[in-house]
Amino acid sequence: MQICKFIMQYMRVTQGYGRDILGAADYTSYSHAGSYALDLGGRDAGADWAYAPCDVMAKKVEGKCNTVWFETLDKVMCADGKARNLVFMLKHIDNEDLAGLGIRPGRIFRQGEKFYREGSAGTVGNHIHIEVGLGPFALPCRQKTSLKSADGKQVLKIKNQLMPHDVFFVCDDVLLLDTGGYSWKSEDTKPEEQSVNLQNKLLKQQVENLSEALAEIGEIVESMQV
Repeated sequence: MQICKFIMQYMRVTQGYGRDILGAADYTSYSHAGSYALDLGGRDAGADWAYAPCDVMAKKVEGKCNTVWFETLDKVMCADGKARNLVFMLKHIDNEDLAGLGIRPGRIFRQGEKFYREGSAGTVGNHIHIEVGLGPFALPCRQKTSLKSADGKQVLKIKNQLMPHDVFFVCDDVLLLDTGGYSWKSEDTKPEEQSVNLQNKLLKQQVENLSEALAEIGEIVESMQV
């Protein structure tokens, strides 16, 4: 059985859930109100690729946001230890990348293949909006939340929504830039060690990034003194 892997090489959460992880409260201040949607920004403001978390089939493509629903071909092991059929909803890939990847209903992507990309279709700024739900895929594929977004629009969410941090394993080749504050789990450690290991990894990367920045500043200062 495949495990469900995080979809990008860089984890940078730019907008988090619109509800408490215990489901006790919904947040009304932004576009994810009442849902467990995430916005992923990749490494920077560019357009990074996303890779199939497991073997999936594209089921539906629609709208100005180039929204695509993917369904797992079989049950996969999720980070919370449960095996599930899953549906993924992704938004904002640009038209040229949608066409270049040949995304259409029935198209199969194998685990690790490029299957989506950051873009700005229907929005401002490159990112991927992602939601995860319990499969199988079925119409209608959305349901209303109890809330409206800050601009007064009714927020829709994927049916039978799940929290991404309960679904995706974060493998060692993923660079952690911003975890969004959620307790992501790695693939190869005991459950009680997973969150600690990921936080240690994030801290180590932040220290390395700071060291590189200080080195660059030192070079600039030295060149000014010459």
